[in-house]
Amino acid sequence: MFCGRWNKKGVSMLYTSQSVSLAALETLANLSINKLNDSLFVAEIELSDTLKISDVEDLPKQWNVHPHTSSTVSIGSDFVKSGGFCLKVPSAIIPKEYNYLFNPGHEDFGAVKIIDTMPLILDNRLVRYKASF
Repeated sequence: MFCGRWNKKGVSMLYTSQSVSLAALETLANLSINKLNDSLFVAEIELSDTLKISDVEDLPKQWNVHPHTSSTVSIGSDFVKSGGFCLKVPSAIIPKEYNYLFNPGHEDFGAVKIIDTMPLILDNRLVRYKASF
């Protein structure tokens, strides 16, 4: 189990994005170039309107810096530990777009329906310079 901007190592969290394009940008920002291969897929999910999605309240200063700070890690980890289902957070890459963080241990997680999957094929122009940064 890995840690991320919104969770501590050992706290399970499924990171999703509101669109395929944001998911692609998040993938490019967070995976090393040697992991960008044909094994990446995008899953389109569907949620019942009855499931609760929580908004993050009061983002700390510099919540979107890289590397991330412990303040965001605590927000997400505490959300999961308190039994939350899904937390809507702004993307650090494009703050006007959102990522949705799911607690896979929540009793309602089984209600998340995968309705389609497709390979995530990234144009080589997006990755050719990554190693030089």
